[in-house]
Parts: sequence; structure tokens; C-alpha cells
Amino acid sequence: MNLASRVRPGSAVRGAGVALACLSPRLSGRARAVAASYVGGWPLGKPGLQLLIVVPDEDAEPWQRAVVPLATSGLSWTALMLVGVSAVRRSSLPAPIAAVLLGGLVTVGDSLLIEVGERAKAKAKAKAVDSSVDSPA
Repeated sequence: MNLASRVRPGSAVRGAGVALACLSPRLSGRARAVAASYVGGWPLGKPGLQLLIVVPDEDAEPWQRAVVPLATSGLSWTALMLVGVSAVRRSSLPAPIAAVLLGGLVTVGDSLLIEVGERAKAKAKAKAVDSSVDSPA
């Protein structure tokens, strides 16, 4: 399986946003690019790289269960990516090259982390199924 078939659409949108942020001269423009790409990529696939996510209790309102995870993970993602973008912008690399490199790294890393998470969930589910089959009812 080649790399192009494993890149997730949501990861590609988030990586493109980080790349655009590298090209923006102002911090506010960088923050908007990263935040918008995170929100735009969310419906295409939740991110594999999440720094902080808060999930409300089961008895919370439905809107809270939808908004709180997106808001908390989006804010932490934006902060983390702004630190990365700032570091890359201060490097000796020309901004377009740095943008392509960081955007590509984010895209590939996010896609790979999603796969790792899916494999872990599949193993846990298989283990739960095996333990329920093995235990007497």
C-alpha cells in the first residue's frame, strides 16, 4: 500500500492549513488558517494528533457533546501548530519550502496516527469479543 492511498482527506486539509499558515506574515492570519483547516477537516475525519480533547458526560446536552470536543481539540491543535509554524518561520528555510515540508509532515503524521488509533481500537474490540466468548454466561 503506497503513501498516497493512506493519506486521509481530513489530514490533507489540516496539513494544507498549516502550510498556508507558514506563508502568512501575521500571527492572526496564521491562527485563522490553522483553525479554519482544523474545523474544515473535522467532518472529513477526526485528527490522529490531538493534544487535548474534553468529552462531556453522557448526560450532557447533545449540542455540548458535539461542540465541546471540537472546540477543545481545535484550540489545542491551533496552539500547537502555531508554535510549530513560528519555529519553521524562524528557520533559515525559505517560507515556501518550509510550508511544503511542515504541511506534508503534518498530513502524513496525522494520517499515520489515525491508522494507529484504528488498529488499537480494532485490537481492543477483538479482545473484548474474545473475552465475552471465552467467559461462561
